[in-house]
Amino acid sequence: MRQVRGAHAASGAYNLHAADEGPAVRSSVAAADATFRKIVARAAARFRSAGRGPYYFARGKLSGDPVFAALLRDGRIAAGARIVDVGCGLGVLAALLVAAEECEARAASEWPAGWPPAPRRWTLHGFDLRERAIANAQRALTDVADRVELAVADMRTAALPQCDLLFMLDVAHYIDRDAQRALFRRAEEALVPGGTLLIRVGDALPGVRFYLTMIGDWVTILARGTPWPRLHFRSVAEWIALLQDTGFVVSSQPMSQGTPFANVLLIAHKPRVAQPLAVAFESG
Repeated sequence: MRQVRGAHAASGAYNLHAADEGPAVRSSVAAADATFRKIVARAAARFRSAGRGPYYFARGKLSGDPVFAALLRDGRIAAGARIVDVGCGLGVLAALLVAAEECEARAASEWPAGWPPAPRRWTLHGFDLRERAIANAQRALTDVADRVELAVADMRTAALPQCDLLFMLDVAHYIDRDAQRALFRRAEEALVPGGTLLIRVGDALPGVRFYLTMIGDWVTILARGTPWPRLHFRSVAEWIALLQDTGFVVSSQPMSQGTPFANVLLIAHKPRVAQPLAVAFESG
């Protein structure tokens, strides 16, 4: 049986600014945020050799996008994880993981208090369509080439190696609906039982936030100078239904804190054992 959770099931979403919490919590969050910014600075420094553009992009992306802090704070990446990063771009996720591992190992003061230990002994296979992005990523991560493999490939056709954790951050809407379904099936096949697909999507419900999400995508496309694609958005409920049809057990976590966008992180688990036929509902 596939266990189905509500389209917006609560999963401990993190308020980066702790606006509604007490002084002690706000102070703790501020301290963790300051420490995380130091980790980001270390990760972004790897891209200086690639030029000002990649460096400032990496620094801005890692510090301004709430998903990266959330991945470490919520312990989403286990020690020894075999990771696949679909649409890896400049490889900022891999750079962050290297910096996190280095900082956590150096001193407790370099790691946010209360966060789980930084993941260790992980490996990452990433790919992206953009040759220049991959070349810059390889240059920035050349010293960890034994554990970070980056290549130019199309997510619609690229082979997905067996893995424990698979990322698709802000990329699934760039391919059509049939290709999305096929990609999720291949992801389910690549993940080991108990593995997890982490996919961030824009919630395509009418409203200002989704409109701003689309504008953000258009600006990104213009900045990259790539051909103008047709974008294939879905509502969060539609994304969840598609993942459930593929065999995943899905929960959701708001992931646009500090931004004007309508982004949601979907946590799609591959069951460890075959599920019975009936469907059970869990209240969100």
